[in-house]
Amino acid sequence: MRVFKILLVLSMVLMMTNSLFASKIEATDEYDFSLALNYAFHNNIDSIVLATSGGVYTTVDTAAMVIKEPLTIVAAPGLAEKPIITHSDADSSTLEIFVVCNDLTVEGVVFDGGHAQSHGMKYALRFMHTDPDQPGGQVFAKEGTNIHVKNCDFKNLIRDKIVEPEYNKGHALYFNRPSDKNDPTIKAGTVKFEDCGFYRIGDEAIRLSETEKYDIERAVDSLIVRNCTFTDIDAECIRMYADTDETTEDAHVMLENLTINNSATRVIYLKNNFGSTVRNVIISNSRLPGISRLDRTDFLIQIQRPGSQICCVDTSNITTLDGTDEGTEIYVSKNQGQGVALHTIYGYDPMYADASNMDYTLQPGSPAYFGASDDGAIGDRNWATQTPTQIAFNYTKTGEGVLECDPPLVGRSYAAGTEVTVTAAPDSAWTFAGWGGDLAGSGNPATVTMDAAVNFSVTFESSTTDVADLNRTPRTYQLEQNYPNPFNPTTTISFTLEKAGQTRLTVYNVLGKELFTLVDNKLSAGEHTVELNAQDLSSGVYFYRLESGHFASVRKMIVMK
Repeated sequence: MRVFKILLVLSMVLMMTNSLFASKIEATDEYDFSLALNYAFHNNIDSIVLATSGGVYTTVDTAAMVIKEPLTIVAAPGLAEKPIITHSDADSSTLEIFVVCNDLTVEGVVFDGGHAQSHGMKYALRFMHTDPDQPGGQVFAKEGTNIHVKNCDFKNLIRDKIVEPEYNKGHALYFNRPSDKNDPTIKAGTVKFEDCGFYRIGDEAIRLSETEKYDIERAVDSLIVRNCTFTDIDAECIRMYADTDETTEDAHVMLENLTINNSATRVIYLKNNFGSTVRNVIISNSRLPGISRLDRTDFLIQIQRPGSQICCVDTSNITTLDGTDEGTEIYVSKNQGQGVALHTIYGYDPMYADASNMDYTLQPGSPAYFGASDDGAIGDRNWATQTPTQIAFNYTKTGEGVLECDPPLVGRSYAAGTEVTVTAAPDSAWTFAGWGGDLAGSGNPATVTMDAAVNFSVTFESSTTDVADLNRTPRTYQLEQNYPNPFNPTTTISFTLEKAGQTRLTVYNVLGKELFTLVDNKLSAGEHTVELNAQDLSSGVYFYRLESGHFASVRKMIVMK
């Protein structure tokens, strides 16, 4: 009788379209949603419109709902609340809300894995071949499948709603390797999330990390995540691997305008992928990872391979395994020190309206409003809805030196009416040449009043023609992050000395006990590298300290065996 009812309703909708080949149907939440899907796949229908405001679209089928043919699922215009999609299988064995085997577009819905009508789903979207032993037989995932998700929420994805070690896994999107590891067909085309929210996810929110486990060049052609918010994520918000073959083409990856709050320390990990871009991200109020991922506290963001870049990242109230809240430069990691625009790694309070209630609206005085790569707001721009009282302060620099601002520049803006004194401080062997743009002339220091957006340039010129001597002259003391990190058993520590002098490099454990000394003698000015072999150290967190003259600096490293 239930099948007859839904077929009757759908047939009536088709007749109302006055077409024998309708491509769109409306569905209410009173019928089993798997029947609507199957009806669409068997009747040349490519779009399902969810018509019930706040309605729960689910199934009691013991198999996952499989996207077998290209399909678009959208909420009807004007609904007061987003429709909810979940799974209510009778024997509580199904892990996925949707198994994706073909092109899927979803807009304006909520995927709720922990809904009262669900036992607790592990996956919202799982790209994979279906099991041949399941009802309906095997369906092979189409190579090049496109997955586009817009204005959707993913929440409460924790398997069986149980929080235990090695059990509480959950993902909004997961790529599953085939049973035959040599099968190359689990490969998507474009995967795109825009204007989406991810809330309470029991592991990585977006995981495309099976590439190293079977013979395939890349998991996707493109991964785009834009204007999205992540809250309470137990592991990385985004984790993706490329293959280890540097001769093959990697995916186009663009992650931009993300707001991440109350989530694990690691938020983004892109491994072995050339040419990735991460920009305009707010990371705030971080916490330790879920109990099965406690090792993931060694960095905030890591993207690897040449051509990749990180810029315009704000961090606020960061938590690490050892309980410290240190400078951002320690935690934004990269491939051999390349690809991070350090002058755009900020550490200010983004000034949310009410973070404890997941209201991340940027208040009018937030420095985030003009901090992005395009001079817009950092973070998910769906929260940038207030009229800012800040005014943009932009400058470009030519040559070697720094711009000193009084009062200090926070982000890339000042409050309206602020009088700012700017001083051009050239590096050794360089001189200040002059200002340009809105701040003309050669007076140094100079003053500007923030009554409108300011755009100017500062130019430094070399005061020597001996480039070789210039290159040999170190500019400052600096202790670099060891690379690789984590490591087993060897890593390299690099540092620069401004002046020759007695230098000491030592290694400590987390209790502050000195374990051994790597360097303890007089060194010349310039760059130095030391290799550390940790074969006698157990896995864990350690610190290394550099002392030379009046300079001292400490960094953290992780041995992982």
